[in-house]
Amino acid sequence: MNKDFYTISVYADMEENLIGIPCGESDKYGIADIDTILLLKAPYTANDVETFIEKVFDACYTKKHNDDNPVSTIERYTKKKGFVSATADLTLISLVKTENTYSIMPTFNDWERGPLCIDDDERIIKNPYSPGELYEQIHDIIMVYVKANAFYKEMEELEKEKKNKD
Repeated sequence: MNKDFYTISVYADMEENLIGIPCGESDKYGIADIDTILLLKAPYTANDVETFIEKVFDACYTKKHNDDNPVSTIERYTKKKGFVSATADLTLISLVKTENTYSIMPTFNDWERGPLCIDDDERIIKNPYSPGELYEQIHDIIMVYVKANAFYKEMEELEKEKKNKD
């Protein structure tokens, strides 16, 4: 490891496909997502997910963040304007890798502010991890948060419909 830490954003869609975005140096922000996107289509195995996550980590710091472009990498990928809109149908999982640990942080979508970290549900595993261990954490987050985000989004849409009728 050349850096003290590496951070990546992994977005899961409703079909459980994974979108990985590595970080890089930024003169403006210190560290930010770079213009690199890796994809893993479902269905996949535990090994596929762990290999994918490591490829995204390996892409960190391979280029600098484009400080001149105000549009985020995920906005450009989804072709939706605004971070909240671009992430509305996705669940963000934030991962940080250090020499000794991996931190896996789930988020919950706030339909007005976008993904919010759930600090109480941060998962820490040792680096190196046992085969399948990282996948178990990612899979659990997908099962809980992707499904919950979809449920609450549907409830929000029904509430808006109800208000529009009234």
